Amino acid sequence: MFTFMKAVYLFAIAVALAFLLDYVHVHLMCPHCPFPSPMLPIFALLVVVTVATLYFYIHGFKPVETRPAGYYLVVANLLREPERSIYIKIYEKGGEAVLAEVARELGLRKLRAWRAAQRLAEKNLVVLEKQAGRLVVRLRPLEELSIEPEHGKNYKRYKQDKQHKAEKHP
Repeated sequence: MFTFMKAVYLFAIAVALAFLLDYVHVHLMCPHCPFPSPMLPIFALLVVVTVATLYFYIHGFKPVETRPAGYYLVVANLLREPERSIYIKIYEKGGEAVLAEVARELGLRKLRAWRAAQRLAEKNLVVLEKQAGRLVVRLRPLEELSIEPEHGKNYKRYKQDKQHKAEKHP
C-alpha cells in the first residue's frame, strides 16, 4: 500500500537525484553556470515523474476495492438476527468464511448458525459449499441479487387475493 512515508522517501530520493543531475550538468556541460542552476526545477520535475513512474511500474497499481459496502450493509439491515450478524461477519471476512469460525466469533451455537445460514441461502443471499469437510459460506455478488418484487408491483393486492382464495376454499 502506498503510504505517506513511502511518498516522503520517494520525494527525498527524487530531490537528491535532481541535485545530482544538476551537479553533473554544471560541471560537465556548463562549467561557467552557478551550481544550483536555473535548470534545477526542471530536473526535479523530470526526476519526480520518472521515480513515480518506475515505482508504480515495479510495484503495480493496486485496484481500488470495487465492492460497494453500502449496498451489502443495506441488505444486512433488512435481515433479522442472527442472519444479520452472520451476513455482516462474512462481509468483513472478505465475502467468504467457514461457518464454524463465524459461529465461534459471534458466540452462536453451530446449529443455530447453520439454520441461519440455510435461511440466508433460501433468500439467495449466500452460497453454501462443503470444502474439506467444512461448510463455507460465500456472499453472492450484488449483480446476482434480484431486486424485483417477488409478487409483482402490488403486494397488497396479492395478499388480498390470497386471503379471498383461502376464504373460498377452506
